[in-house]
Amino acid sequence: MKALVTGANGLIGANLVRELLRRGDEVTGLVRAGSNIAAIAGLPIRRVVGDVLDPASLPAAVEGQDLVFHTAVAFSYWGHEPEEMARTATDGSLNVLAACAEAKVSRVVMTSSSVTLGASYKPQIRDEDANADDDPDESAYVLAKIAQERAALGAARRLGIEIVFACPTMSVGPFGAGLGPSNGLITSYLADGLRLTWAGGCNIASVRDVALGHILLAERGAPGGRYVLGAENLSWRQIHGLVAELAGAPGPRAEASAVACYGLAVAEETRARLTAAAPLATRAQARMVGRYYWYSHARAAALGYAPRPARQALAEALAWLCASPHVARETRAGLRLTREVQAARLARLADEAALLSERAA
Repeated sequence: MKALVTGANGLIGANLVRELLRRGDEVTGLVRAGSNIAAIAGLPIRRVVGDVLDPASLPAAVEGQDLVFHTAVAFSYWGHEPEEMARTATDGSLNVLAACAEAKVSRVVMTSSSVTLGASYKPQIRDEDANADDDPDESAYVLAKIAQERAALGAARRLGIEIVFACPTMSVGPFGAGLGPSNGLITSYLADGLRLTWAGGCNIASVRDVALGHILLAERGAPGGRYVLGAENLSWRQIHGLVAELAGAPGPRAEASAVACYGLAVAEETRARLTAAAPLATRAQARMVGRYYWYSHARAAALGYAPRPARQALAEALAWLCASPHVARETRAGLRLTREVQAARLARLADEAALLSERAA
């Protein structure tokens, strides 16, 4: 099969490329000019430089493809202007679908997000029948993903394209051009000398499982359907406790209130503006404190989706993060990584070596 992955250098895109290669598929990756492609450097794929906001750059990538995976919308709560994020999500998706129609590509798997299903202030589990409200107080990212789903579904119907929406939860793991909020939940806890946790929770999934889920949806997903690609629903105290245990760091010492989290986020954003370094937390994230981003992946499981436990996903993420620039040397010096994390690192290196050797042969 010939497959195009837009945003191939992102967290989900880079893992999706690898899973397609493991299947023996012929992969094309669309990346923007000047973007960081370290996550896919050395992989035997065809790279096309283009931008989903530049329709003229898309035909060269889409032509001849059997399937298109559209992952190219940044998951970010900092560093992207709301207007830019909204344009990439909506206009970019419409441009991709138009190019697919012109090239006679009849099926597209589009990466949306579980946040389009909303969240609850009680520990309730939501599914694909739920929807987030168009609340102007929501982050630019959430509003962009809601708009993306609506615009893309309408356009796909007009163009006669089968579209399936993948709705990943908090996906952690290796690779990707930047840190992002998912892996950032791990590094921010490790860097927090106060060892704070907070109310609410989220669903943690391995990004490798999320990538495999995209392929499953390409094969079996219902046109127009939304599918949660997640794993375990955990409280933030449980998540931070697992990160601490796996990293050999102190566990959570106190639970910060929503007001305290907002104040800390303001201070972090101020520091970020002065130092040009990404903040450990943002006001958009602080407004999510107390909510439960808990979801059921039963619909995807009925197709064969079988994610690994959150503990394993976090161990694999830590194995990559602690060997990357995303964890400061001073922080790393205070950690005592467990054997689970060390084993995850060796397994990843072996998987990568096997992938490259198989493709070379």
